[in-house]
Amino acid sequence: MKQFIFAIAAVAACGSAMAAPLKSASVTKVVNDVRISKNSAAAQSATMGQRMTGKSTLLTGRGSRAELTFPDRTVTRIGANSVFRFSSASREMEIERGSFLLNVPKNAGGAKIRTATVTAAITGTTTMMEYSPGQWLKFIVLEGVAKLSNDNGDTINVPPGQMIIMHPNAKNFPRPVVLNIDKLVKTSGLMKRGGFAPLNGAAVDLIAHSVGNQLERRRGGELLPSGIVVRGPGGRIGGNGGDPHGNPRTGVPIGRSVNDSGGGNGGGGGGGGGGATPPSPTPPSPPPVFPPGNP
Repeated sequence: MKQFIFAIAAVAACGSAMAAPLKSASVTKVVNDVRISKNSAAAQSATMGQRMTGKSTLLTGRGSRAELTFPDRTVTRIGANSVFRFSSASREMEIERGSFLLNVPKNAGGAKIRTATVTAAITGTTTMMEYSPGQWLKFIVLEGVAKLSNDNGDTINVPPGQMIIMHPNAKNFPRPVVLNIDKLVKTSGLMKRGGFAPLNGAAVDLIAHSVGNQLERRRGGELLPSGIVVRGPGGRIGGNGGDPHGNPRTGVPIGRSVNDSGGGNGGGGGGGGGGATPPSPTPPSPPPVFPPGNP
């Protein structure tokens, strides 16, 4: 099946019930304004090596980002203007707003990341999310598979190299679109360009496998560009045009099936919800070809 490559002006599986809770996290990266509040106390500036325990909230300011590493090697990276919460009594995290990257190693027990309306269940997976309450939600899987669910009981599995972009209050999930993982990784402020060290070797290899699979499909004619750029707010995860602070300047190619019509996948049909939503990519007709030199 042929699929179309789009351009977006930057973005962001269940845990085992037997897995031990994430009892603590160490701060392994601090850039600019990063603060931590424990048990609703006043937020204090975060420091390298600081341990987060109990009910903790991490807040980042403009042009700021942070990284947390858990004892089981689960890694969370938080982008600018974000509010991230963690409780040591569970394997659940919450993003009140902003962007993050979450890498859960294989056999680590999985984790759940919650927003006010959508929950992502992750097992041995690397994902990115950007969330603005009442406006938009973008969820990306770089490697592995993640399962999204919402308060209406709808669910969808998101495979590697695909993204969900939707209004966070939508009753049903739209079908995922395909994005260029290679360019996202190279331009994201939550990866090397943002000053972060490489992820663990297994995750790096799996992401490279996803990149190679997309390249093979592009060369085989299964993935085609659309020439469409989805612009607007919500550009803190990637495609920042070289700006490590996450200011969107260039697009990250993405795509979706030519037959996609916005219906749900795994949780029923429909693709909309109330309120304003970022523009939805639409396949052009006829599809263009890659420009010379573009693999």
